[in-house]
Amino acid sequence: MKKTEICMYCGGDYVPKRRGAQKFCSNSCRSLNWKNNQQIKGSKVPDVVSIDEKPMIPEKPSLQEKMSLAGIGNAAAGIAVVEIVKNIATPNASKPATKKDIEDLKMFIKSRYFLVRNIGRDIHGKPAYYDIITGNIIHM
Repeated sequence: MKKTEICMYCGGDYVPKRRGAQKFCSNSCRSLNWKNNQQIKGSKVPDVVSIDEKPMIPEKPSLQEKMSLAGIGNAAAGIAVVEIVKNIATPNASKPATKKDIEDLKMFIKSRYFLVRNIGRDIHGKPAYYDIITGNIIHM
């Protein structure tokens, strides 16, 4: 006569196939018991009344349930730190032009006189300028 055992998870009767080592009637009861003991994220797998009844596994939490104010604050702080480091580490020559830079460039191009740097100062110490309208070099 074979001895029947009681499953530690579902409470059903079963005939053990391994002498004294088997505690559950099936692999599904064994794995559900293990998951239930792990307490993943505070939710347990529901108990099963009989072996024929399938457990209802709760749905994963939605995006709104996962988000928290602390998580949003940490993300914002991380992005701010990255932007500050990027701003400090990027040389001015590699930064994109702003509207003010474009306006300054327009004003520079529209001006009449350009400083000529490869011509020295005159005898009075005045720098040389190129006059766009007349096309001459003058000292002012």
